[in-house]
Amino acid sequence: MPHIFAFIQRVVDARDPDIASHQSRLRSYAEGFAKHLSLNRDDSNTLAYGAEIHDIGKLSISESILHKPSRLTHAEYLLIQQHTQLGAELIQPLSLDDLVVAIVLYHHENFDGSGYPARLSGEKIPLLARIVRIIDSYDAITEDRPYHKGAQPADAIAMMHSDAHWYDPDLLKEFTAFISTSVT
Repeated sequence: MPHIFAFIQRVVDARDPDIASHQSRLRSYAEGFAKHLSLNRDDSNTLAYGAEIHDIGKLSISESILHKPSRLTHAEYLLIQQHTQLGAELIQPLSLDDLVVAIVLYHHENFDGSGYPARLSGEKIPLLARIVRIIDSYDAITEDRPYHKGAQPADAIAMMHSDAHWYDPDLLKEFTAFISTSVT
């Protein structure tokens, strides 16, 4: 199965190197955080694979929207939100582990139920998707984007804590500990 994920990553890299780079960083964070959480080997591998392809649905979104340097219009934001469902639909024929599909579909669900696409809350959000929600946010905050300069790790963690209602509180606490020991 790893060859499928390598192929997907190569396709994403050919279409949008920024997304491929983001997904590669997320895989790395996922591997380290899984070890920090002492996840079993199967969950660790599933988390890494899901993190690596979590944004595949963005391949269906126009580059002019993905790389827009200014605020998105309401219609553009609604289109961006569709990337989770589009991604799940894209990988469905590959017969991947259901947990990988759940990561792709639910990685923008918020712990308080305000996320998308299904407005799931709390533990109704699959554990591995809750983890990717955290590492995805961290990477988005710390990396330069067309619309903002990346924040320092400590500042990113502070921002995430100010929006703590979006994240599983126990996982956010563990991620804070993980980042404080892994980033120098």
